[in-house]
Amino acid sequence: MKSYDVLIIGSGPAGLFAAMELEKMGTGNIAIIDRHAYTAGGLLNDGKLNFDHRIGLDLNELKIDVDTACHYINEVKAIFTRFPRCRQVTYVNKNEKIDVLMNIAYEHGVEFIAPEQWHWGTDNGKAIVDHLRSYLGKTVFLLDSEVISIEKRTGHLYRVAARKKGKIFLSDAPVILAAPGRSGAYWFRDTAKTLGVDHNFGPIDVGIRIELNRKFYEEITNIVYDPKFIFRTNRHKDRVRTFCTNPGGRVRLENYGQFKLVNGDALSGRKTSNTNFALINTVALTTPFSDTTEFGHMIARQFHLLGGGQPIVQRVGDFREGRRSAKSTFDSRIRHFEMCKATCLVTPGDITLGLPARIVDNLWESLKRLDKIIPGILHPSTLLYAPEIKFFDTHFPTDQNLETNVSGIFVAGDGTGKSRGIVGAAISGMIAAKGIAGKIRCKQRLPFSHQIIPAKDGK
Repeated sequence: MKSYDVLIIGSGPAGLFAAMELEKMGTGNIAIIDRHAYTAGGLLNDGKLNFDHRIGLDLNELKIDVDTACHYINEVKAIFTRFPRCRQVTYVNKNEKIDVLMNIAYEHGVEFIAPEQWHWGTDNGKAIVDHLRSYLGKTVFLLDSEVISIEKRTGHLYRVAARKKGKIFLSDAPVILAAPGRSGAYWFRDTAKTLGVDHNFGPIDVGIRIELNRKFYEEITNIVYDPKFIFRTNRHKDRVRTFCTNPGGRVRLENYGQFKLVNGDALSGRKTSNTNFALINTVALTTPFSDTTEFGHMIARQFHLLGGGQPIVQRVGDFREGRRSAKSTFDSRIRHFEMCKATCLVTPGDITLGLPARIVDNLWESLKRLDKIIPGILHPSTLLYAPEIKFFDTHFPTDQNLETNVSGIFVAGDGTGKSRGIVGAAISGMIAAKGIAGKIRCKQRLPFSHQIIPAKDGK
């Protein structure tokens, strides 16, 4: 049996930055537990950083103002940008080209956001994790350890049971910070029920990933690496947005066990001749059916059946004509399909069979408006992959310290509805850490040191 002052569940950006903040404030024994053998969470993905309070943060949810958010952003930026392979890819200061694009988008009723952006690439994922861990001196890592239960004990303690290599071990702590990420969101939601932690369903994003010849999108990605276009559709008044643009990137699959979804990334050292980005429709449900999780799973299962266990891809040329894409004509030169070679091999078909009509209407309207801003996107060879679904749907009501209704249970990160993306997750972890430190200090009545612990390399 081991005892800690704080036990953090999840080793992604929320968990790691929470541990950094706790160490800075002199909090005692801290442990991070994760079911994976390597700390990371979302850090092993593409690694795009948006340093802008309008991206990945809900200030009302976090109960902070713009100035506070910018302060946190600068703290997170200082740590990430010391990593030598993290390079700036979008410059926003005095950039007249950005102003021109913003005006063109406005003329078509589209909001355009160009944040300061940095990127390290999927192939540098483990190196960035090592960089972040170098800021931690005393935190204990309990890796390759799957949490199987959390129980409330007497004396204001929580007992966590975890399994490692078939053996069960127990850990006690008065404070739990749950930062499970999207992959662990549903597990923690079920566990939270047993502890009496309140939760509800948040919205999800449902849509497609677009892959096109790189030259058609370079006009904008040469200015803004990951441009953010936000649409409000005319017919349904729904919100659609672009997300996760990867110039020279590749489309890849995400395995969710019973089904597969599409995603995209980019490597630092090797580029393709294509660019890909997501176009996603925000979906929120109310009575009588509010379970956005199940709604997203229903769509994913539909594509699983239609694609024979794979997602579906369709050429824009076929989509326009209302017919499915087929293997026999998928790379047809007569139809100019050779302009874009698919980087991900999935099932050619018809994406409209798997998506609700309302979502198809919203996506197509948004694509046509985007093509007016950047002509060429709707070239016949452009590929539409489906489904792309972002499950940010597990949400926990919290106070300003990100403490739930159950004393001693704090939450942070994407998997609990507190952020969307790496920077936002890191900030939520820092906010929770300050709340945890205050709670422990109040109980122990001990002074805290505010000295920053430097990285091991002296930076």
